[in-house]
Amino acid sequence: MSPLRSEVLPAIRLSRRAKLARVVAASALVSAALVSGPAADSLPQGMDGLVVVELRRLPPPPEPVEAGFCDHLLVEPGTAGGVEVAALGWAVTGEVSLGGFEVVSFVGGFEPGTSGSCRSNDGNVALFESDQLRWLVYGEKGASGRIGSIQPFEDRAIRIWGGDFLPQPVADLHVDASGAISLAALADEEQFCDGEATVPNIYGMPIAAAREELASAGWGPLLGILPGEPADSRAEALKAAGIYEVQSCSPTGFGFCSFRYSGQFSELSVVTVGEGAPSATPEVARYSVSCATPGVE
Repeated sequence: MSPLRSEVLPAIRLSRRAKLARVVAASALVSAALVSGPAADSLPQGMDGLVVVELRRLPPPPEPVEAGFCDHLLVEPGTAGGVEVAALGWAVTGEVSLGGFEVVSFVGGFEPGTSGSCRSNDGNVALFESDQLRWLVYGEKGASGRIGSIQPFEDRAIRIWGGDFLPQPVADLHVDASGAISLAALADEEQFCDGEATVPNIYGMPIAAAREELASAGWGPLLGILPGEPADSRAEALKAAGIYEVQSCSPTGFGFCSFRYSGQFSELSVVTVGEGAPSATPEVARYSVSCATPGVE
């Protein structure tokens, strides 16, 4: 039993069960032991409906998931918990180990969208000790955000990603030394290359503002176009506005643009989305770091 406990009145406990049933199918929760868990007080806007509950039995989805066009979002489960989740009919989207737990993200369905995108429905994150379910993270009914997948965040947390057509990270999941679970807003920065490179939290920022944050963290614009990158009018407009590091922009779909930066030990690639005018600029959707030492990321 995890040391994280909370005393709740029976009426409150039943309320928790009712809320969770709307997410993970009421039929199998009759015998589940639910105890209210910690919910972060400072989650990003739109994810304040994220909840942690203690749970011992996971029900199946209303019907087995057919990934179809969205099967590229699935992972082959390699943990006992992931295998159990998949056997119930859920679609497993991520597995990460943290603090003695095997953490599994899974969803109850997909909606295909434009440009190869997909939106996830009924997303959850389960924490297993060996093959025993201990905790579940889910979004309350009516919350504007949705859970899509998980990824390790450095070696100290798990980053929960949203499940919309253009996913963004939504919260960080922590496990302390005693095994207590907590959710928090995204860390202010992320370290790469054995701590030699630091990227500030620039998700959702207009690239004009993001590049200023990056400059403060030691990243400079990397000029010059990669071989094979075609010239386009949006990229030229951004260059005219002083954002010289733009590489290219897509004229269709989500309007992605790519940018490159250099640091002392690494290179940084940033991708934005949207067709913001140079005065507003498109917003950061994702980034990646390449370290100078081969094999270190």
